[in-house]
Amino acid sequence: MTNASEPAVRTSIDGPAPKGIRRHGPNGRPGASARLLALLFLGPALFMLLVLVAYPIVHTVWLSLHNADGSRFVGIENYLSMFTAPETRRAILNNAIWVVVAPSAVTAVGLVCAVLTEKVKLGTAFKTVLFMPMAISFLAAGVTFRLVYDENPDRGVLNAVMVGAHDAFAEPSLYHGVTPRTDAPLSQVDGAIVTTSPIVAGTPALIPLLGLPADRIPSIARPAALPQNTSGITGVVWLDFTRGGGGKAGTPDPTESGLPDMVVQALRDGKVVATTTTDGSGRFAFPDLPSGEYQIRLDAANFTEPFAGATWL
Repeated sequence: MTNASEPAVRTSIDGPAPKGIRRHGPNGRPGASARLLALLFLGPALFMLLVLVAYPIVHTVWLSLHNADGSRFVGIENYLSMFTAPETRRAILNNAIWVVVAPSAVTAVGLVCAVLTEKVKLGTAFKTVLFMPMAISFLAAGVTFRLVYDENPDRGVLNAVMVGAHDAFAEPSLYHGVTPRTDAPLSQVDGAIVTTSPIVAGTPALIPLLGLPADRIPSIARPAALPQNTSGITGVVWLDFTRGGGGKAGTPDPTESGLPDMVVQALRDGKVVATTTTDGSGRFAFPDLPSGEYQIRLDAANFTEPFAGATWL
């Protein structure tokens, strides 16, 4: 019980203001000295915030309105290019899948698993299988994930299975990666190799190629040789490379290998008029073509790259 004669207990925690600093003005608001003290405490933090956060943001936005070297103002042209690029649309789609589809799928699967753990007869075994991944370290899980989904079929298990299944029905070309000699009258067009100079009867078409490893030379290949019969449109396709050197560039040599089973097409006015394949020495012939000038094309199917599996998101 409090005696009325006793002085009232001071409940305010406000102590005396430091000497020389006035906490409140006449109207109860902080005085100038208090505001100055607050600015002194906040000043360094505000300075660092402006220098390290605000300025870089403003400067980056300003640079984004200029060209690549910053010499010309282009406005929102960079943003238009970015948001119309297929890579950006792909990134947005991937993020949408991750944000919308992934949580929904995880929630649905989680609910199904929760029900199964209580409703199925082998609930204990199901729980063991379900919680087994939690006992595996994140490092081991990451390594396993990488081994399964690596895009290189020589390392990724899933792509290796896909490539094996694909190659069982569609065998890759033996001549993928092969290119014509740069100094030969040949060019590559849409994956095919085409002669750039006209071919006429009596003058064999010489098609020297490079870039075929020795282990991919077909077993039926024989030494390269010029066609024996020069009537009609003829020619030879060979690997213009001799181990240890020797021979003459652009000319078939007995030490060089012909390229058999190469699909060869004769073109006139840009249209295919005849098709044949090379023999073991790389020779081919079109004996029944009318006289005139032709182009010889090695079909793009000869150089099809092997199936490399799927490319993940």
